[in-house]
Amino acid sequence: ISAVQWLCNANKKSENPAKRLYCFFASLFSVLVRGSRAVLQLYPENSEQLELITTQATKAGFSGGMVVDYPNSAKAKKFYLCLFSGPSTFIPEVPIKDVEAGNGEEESGMGAGEEGEAQAPGQGSQT
Repeated sequence: ISAVQWLCNANKKSENPAKRLYCFFASLFSVLVRGSRAVLQLYPENSEQLELITTQATKAGFSGGMVVDYPNSAKAKKFYLCLFSGPSTFIPEVPIKDVEAGNGEEESGMGAGEEGEAQAPGQGSQT
């Protein structure tokens, strides 16, 4: 359901579309985990609505932008507001190889001259 553009309408003089949009985006930002994303499809009436929507999303803390699908088609054109709620707080665990200090040998303990060492073709033992 693309309802975001309806928040741009003011039915009464007392209604403030910018404030309404800001409240929507601030609420959305508050429930998303940092680093998460939200994509909203919308059908803005004009470029002023697009500007109002993106400005209020930015004020609420989001980064991101607009993606337009089928930009050259009047009928099939679709607008997607891609929102990012800041950098991820997830830090992936990176496996660390155990390397002996100073000689660069790996954990297996197989160094130069030990059994199991790979040799280039033609450099094997001669009998």
